[in-house]
Amino acid sequence: MEGLLRGQLAEKAKVNVETVRFYENKGLLPAPPRSESGYRLYSEDALVRLVFIQNAKLCGFTLKEIKKALNKSEGTGITVSDFITVIDRKVDSINREIAKKEKTKEMLAGLRGQLTAKDKHPDIQSVLKTLHMET
Repeated sequence: MEGLLRGQLAEKAKVNVETVRFYENKGLLPAPPRSESGYRLYSEDALVRLVFIQNAKLCGFTLKEIKKALNKSEGTGITVSDFITVIDRKVDSINREIAKKEKTKEMLAGLRGQLTAKDKHPDIQSVLKTLHMET
């Protein structure tokens, strides 16, 4: 029986052996057959799947989202248009996160400006007093 050992699979996919074990336990990688001596023997398909998982993670997909896509592709199938819809939703989600971070950045810049102002707003003076940071 031919196949890749777990360490060989991990090395080819450029992941840690524990990552392979974790993905197997979470159902992202199917349990491989074993050799007569009990070693797990992974196929090239397992390598392709593992690389796909890593690439999907780099694109910002969660393991839950990846598992759902893999399960759907094995069951009823997933079309290109389904995949584009998922990508569009992920892009929208990232855009919302960026907008939130930009708002937070603006708020922090404003707070910094208020903290360095000569005539501090009474609310800022109150906060500084509460934090024992009176200047």
